[in-house]
Amino acid sequence: MAIADKLRDSHVQAAAAQQASRNGRRVIRRLADEDETPIAVEQEPVVIEQLPAPAAVPRSTTHGVITVSPLDLPAEHFAAGLERRKQNRELLMEWLRSALVDGVDYGRIHVVSKDRCSFAKQGRLKDCGDPNHWSKNPSLFKPGAEKITGMLGMTVHYPSLPDYEQAVLNGTTLTTVMLRCELRDAQGRVVAEGVGARNLSQDYGDANKTLKMVEKSAHIDATLRLAGLSECYSQDLEDKPLVDEAPPPLQPNAENVATTATVATDTTISREELAALRQQIAKFKFSEKRVLAWLYKTTKGNVTQLDELSGKQCLTLLKRLESWAEAEKTFANAQGGNNE
Repeated sequence: MAIADKLRDSHVQAAAAQQASRNGRRVIRRLADEDETPIAVEQEPVVIEQLPAPAAVPRSTTHGVITVSPLDLPAEHFAAGLERRKQNRELLMEWLRSALVDGVDYGRIHVVSKDRCSFAKQGRLKDCGDPNHWSKNPSLFKPGAEKITGMLGMTVHYPSLPDYEQAVLNGTTLTTVMLRCELRDAQGRVVAEGVGARNLSQDYGDANKTLKMVEKSAHIDATLRLAGLSECYSQDLEDKPLVDEAPPPLQPNAENVATTATVATDTTISREELAALRQQIAKFKFSEKRVLAWLYKTTKGNVTQLDELSGKQCLTLLKRLESWAEAEKTFANAQGGNNE
């Protein structure tokens, strides 16, 4: 056998021994005889997996720095951000002054009754120049909120509304409606939230009216939070507790059978005073059910019937009825006659 053939056989046997050792088998090396046929060893092709190249790491920029607090930003970047927001807010306030219409998009509410304001008594609320007779801040109305959110590119969403729809379909009895309003940008991110709540008893069980009022309140609340406009507008007039008010004595007249001395007591009202109270309620076109709902709320459940009122409470209620009627009338006129 030629030397070249022997070398070839040795290499073949060495390769076979290495392959067997990898498989855990014991291999005995020997030289092949001249008469033996060489053993061909088939080697499986080795597949080398090529991993993808690592992604290039972008070089850090000043805008790519993630901080826990804005106060951790470099001073020059923090100052630039404040200046940019200051200029944007000035532009927003300038737009509000030019675009929103007083009496339509916002307006102050006359909060003083006719017996304390001669202009209100004559039906000339707009001529009243006493600032103490009007709300401190103008209230933002629904048309104004819609203008602001539309101008800023926001869309209005009520994520909890489907729950109330399902409750109605299931026949669940509701007493209170509370909704959350979300203002979302073009990318669908929530930018601001607001809430609104209302008892159905305030609308005599009219679920549609209650729902519209709650949606409006939540929308206005979210709008005020979105642009930080609480310093400019208020959401609505809050009811003051009936028992905390100390009104001036009511002078007796033909419509008020009860005398001042009788009304000022802590005893319950008489039948004559109760009849006079009901006449006043009917005069201002309020239902007794609605007035009782107010009384239950302001007295924290201590008064559930009109005949349970004390003389002081009756006096306060008589005064408040006129104020409520004027406030609702003014608000309805500001909303274009549609007080949802």
